[in-house]
Amino acid sequence: MCKFLNTQLYLALSKKLDIFFGSETGNAETLAGEISDELTDAGVENEVTDLSDYTVDQLSSVENALIVISTWGEGEPPPMVEEFYYDLEDGKAGDLPDLNYTIVALGDTSYDEFCGCGRKVDKHLETAGAKSFFERLELDTFYEDEVAEWKTKFYPKIQEHLS
Repeated sequence: MCKFLNTQLYLALSKKLDIFFGSETGNAETLAGEISDELTDAGVENEVTDLSDYTVDQLSSVENALIVISTWGEGEPPPMVEEFYYDLEDGKAGDLPDLNYTIVALGDTSYDEFCGCGRKVDKHLETAGAKSFFERLELDTFYEDEVAEWKTKFYPKIQEHLS
């Protein structure tokens, strides 16, 4: 019984949040880093990864993900993450029933496809069987106040989700 409890404690403490970003101008990368630093300070294990250095087939090994991604032009992915995005769109990630995720989408309301890339990534993950554990956040330019409010809800939720 003691061994079982130690194993359960280890499993609870070993869960982490993978934070991915897709950025062209650096805003998504900066926000992902800020979130990572604050979660680390709160005792949440996490790792930040640039989606341009990642392939969709690697998603099958991820349990909990926060994806911070910007929209480029009219609903397109940032050029640096096009390969990841289009492979996800084409279903090359396979089935992802063990993936829990949430999306922070960055965009500009002056475009018709505001946060289009983040919305589409959300749809493609859902199609692959992944489960969203927190509502998608869509941010326009000058988003500091919205992010601050979101953090007050997300940080306790992710701590609960990972425990």
